[in-house]
Amino acid sequence: MKHVVGFSGGIDSQACALWVRNRYPREDVLLLNSDAGGNEHPLTVEFIAEYSATVHPVIHTNAQVQDMGGKSPGKIADLGLKPDDPLTFDLLAVIKGRFPYSKAQFCTEHLKTAPQRRWMLANLRDGDYTRYTGVRRDESENRSDTPACEDDDYFDCPRVNPIFDWTKQMCFDFVKAHGEPINPLYSLGFTRVGCAP
Repeated sequence: MKHVVGFSGGIDSQACALWVRNRYPREDVLLLNSDAGGNEHPLTVEFIAEYSATVHPVIHTNAQVQDMGGKSPGKIADLGLKPDDPLTFDLLAVIKGRFPYSKAQFCTEHLKTAPQRRWMLANLRDGDYTRYTGVRRDESENRSDTPACEDDDYFDCPRVNPIFDWTKQMCFDFVKAHGEPINPLYSLGFTRVGCAP
């Protein structure tokens, strides 16, 4: 059984990864990172590289045009793109004809979750895995009813949300108590460290 965590370099995914790492053998814990189409803050990129080298390996999955999942085929054909061409944040905006915003965050699906799903399908073919997320109920109205466990239809596996009822401060406290480094953007006043915009 493999235990897969989407690792963004933010405190929630780091606390989730630590929670999983504390419970399962190192070789069975897989941390996956997708870099938002090359649109991460340089300090986040550096933090993830350092974390991967000193704490636990992080597997990088890069978005490709095929991660659009057949959406916008006309525009993709017009641009002469191939399925395995890199999908950057800017190219995604060109294909969609607009930038994502708070009410339509299609960038997360195409640049983060779809590449991770593609990697899992290619590398975990027996389907013997569970996915873990750092989703917390107090993050937003949309997440306020997040359960501890659920079926994940998108990844076709069980999904565990181990910190679903934690606060952000609890995540910081948990990670600090274990002596792990934290993304330096937080010390610079950032409250979120997702994609650069």
